[in-house]
Amino acid sequence: MAFAASEAYAPPMLHEVSQAWTGDGELSYRSGAILVAGAGVVFSFTAILFRGIETASGWQFLTVRGASAAVAMIVLTLARSRTRPVSLRGVTITTFVASALLTSMAILYILALARTSTANVTFLIAAGPLSGALFGRAFLGERLSKVTLTAMGIAAGGIAVMAFDGLQADASTGFILAGFIPAILGLYNMLIRSAPLVDPVVPTFLATLLLAVVCGVVSLASGGLAMSLRDVTLGAIAGFVLIGFGLPLFNLGHRSVPTAQISLLAMTEVVLSPVWVWIWPGETPSGATLVGGTIVIAAVIWQVTGSTFDETRSPNNPVAT
Repeated sequence: MAFAASEAYAPPMLHEVSQAWTGDGELSYRSGAILVAGAGVVFSFTAILFRGIETASGWQFLTVRGASAAVAMIVLTLARSRTRPVSLRGVTITTFVASALLTSMAILYILALARTSTANVTFLIAAGPLSGALFGRAFLGERLSKVTLTAMGIAAGGIAVMAFDGLQADASTGFILAGFIPAILGLYNMLIRSAPLVDPVVPTFLATLLLAVVCGVVSLASGGLAMSLRDVTLGAIAGFVLIGFGLPLFNLGHRSVPTAQISLLAMTEVVLSPVWVWIWPGETPSGATLVGGTIVIAAVIWQVTGSTFDETRSPNNPVAT
C-alpha cells in the first residue's frame, strides 16, 4: 500500500519508466528518446575511466570490466525474473557471432584508446550506423536511399581527413585499430536486426563473459592480474555501472523511438567522450581530428534526419501520429 502511494507521488516520467520496466505499460516517444540519449551520456564516461587508471594494462582493465559487466547482467536478469524473465527464444549461432563481435569491439575500443586520442576513436565509431546500412543492404536486402549514399560519401571524406592526420603521427596503430570498430559495429547491428526475437540481455551477457575470459587469459599470460585498488574500482565502474546501468536505459528507451533516430540520440556518447578527457586529463584533439570528426558527425546527422523523415511520414509508423 505504501509502495502504491509513493508511486502516485513519483514524477510522471519515473512512473512511466517503472511501468514499462515491469511490462505494465509503454514509454512515450519523449521518455524513450531521453533514455536513449541518457544511455549515450552514461557510456561516454568509459574513456575518462580508462584514462584514470594508474598501472593496469588495457587487458587487465578489460578483464575487470567484462567480469563486473557480466555480474551486472546477472543482477539485471534476477531483477527482471518476476516481471519480464529473460527468454532464450530465438537464440541461434547468429547470437553467438553477434556476442563475439561485441566482445571484439570492446577490446578494440580500449586498445585503441591506449594508442590514440579519444576523439579519434569516438569519431570513427560515429560512422557505425553508415556501415550498418551497408551491411543491411548486402545481407538483408535493405534499401540504400540517396540520403544514405550521400552520407556515406561525406563520412568517407571526414574519415580521410582524420586518417591523413592519424596515420602520420605516432598514434597510427591506435587509429588503425579504431578503424575496424565501425565496420564491426555495422555488422553487429545487422545481425541483431536479423534476429529481433532475441532478448538483448542474452548477447550482452555472453559478450561480457567472453570478454572477461579472453582478457583474463591474455592478462595472466602477460604478467598476471595484480592491480591497484584504484584500477580495479575504475574497471568495475566501467563494467557494472556504465554497462549495467546504461544498457537497460538504452534497451528500454529504444523500443519507443523510430529506428532511424536512435543513432542520432546516442550521439551524446560520441560528442561527450572527447569533452570529458579534454577537461581532464587535458587531452586536446588535433585540428584535423576535429574537422574530420565534425564531418563524420554531420554525415550521420544527415543520414539520420533524412531517414527519420521517410520513417515518420509512413502511415504504418505508430510514432508518426
